[in-house]
Amino acid sequence: MMSHGGFQSSRQNFDFGPWTVTAAKNHIMKSKDIERLSEEMNMPSLPEMLFGDNVLRIQHADGYGIEFNAIDSLKRVNNMSDSVKVACAQEWQQSRADSEHSKEVVRPYDWTYTTDYKGTLIGEEALMKVTSTDERIDLERLKVREQIKFFQEVLLFEDELHDHGVSTISVKIRVMPTSFFVLMRFFLRVDGVMIRVNDTRLYHEAGTSFMLREFSMRESGLDELKFQKSEADLDYIEKRLKLDFINTASESGCTAQENPVAMLEHLRAIKARHAALSSQVQELASEQRQTMDSLRANMEQAVEVLSQLQNTAQLKEPQDAALPGQSS
Repeated sequence: MMSHGGFQSSRQNFDFGPWTVTAAKNHIMKSKDIERLSEEMNMPSLPEMLFGDNVLRIQHADGYGIEFNAIDSLKRVNNMSDSVKVACAQEWQQSRADSEHSKEVVRPYDWTYTTDYKGTLIGEEALMKVTSTDERIDLERLKVREQIKFFQEVLLFEDELHDHGVSTISVKIRVMPTSFFVLMRFFLRVDGVMIRVNDTRLYHEAGTSFMLREFSMRESGLDELKFQKSEADLDYIEKRLKLDFINTASESGCTAQENPVAMLEHLRAIKARHAALSSQVQELASEQRQTMDSLRANMEQAVEVLSQLQNTAQLKEPQDAALPGQSS
């Protein structure tokens, strides 16, 4: 869970040509406001940490644009049926039945708060329209190193699903000299069940009159991810360290020969060691399966031999043996 201790509200603006990027971060909504909003949305409960006043807005000088906010993202949640049918869903809902935000009998709804929200258009509709296109965001171009002139991440909501996982949505933006890129991600983890990720990507290049927006949905059962998790965690840590180092270095004037580089090199060594150990584990698992198959085959063969011996013994037993003292 993200830590929000000592949080202070903030609002930052950054100009990119005719566009103004605004990132506003505020405190969690008050309980009375959450209760009112819950009734308006006809939902028995809302996320534990709801940042109703947080927003990332990209607005043109003529007034139109797009923004990302928590309230509109929750409007895309199914308030009539469950999204994930697991045993803990009913337990979680019952735990909320007596809360101050739920005055009626708890009915089925999407307790994971899954949303396919892609942003909210602002300004006159005629000035900004959504149309289909075959053009795609050039991800390779985004990998080209450019100076990051502005970066912000805004959390919209988060919920720990009554200790059964996590459901969260946040949006981040980076502005380079030639373009800006937005990624809004809804992330869901239901412990022991599944992981779901819904991504909205937005890209605009200076000198063009349009933005490209792409939406994707991915979902996997946890069994499919068990062997990938450790390596993915190491990849994430490495990338996060790189980003933090770049940001810190640009702000404080640190040189590229200082400690963070050594940390990254050490992390690469750890990753290599992890890969080697993973390979050994897979070999051991393969040998274990082969051993178990051999034991099973030998056991089956022994049972078959024992059965044959028992049948042979029964054939050799006398059929009408006379008891002592009896004449035949």
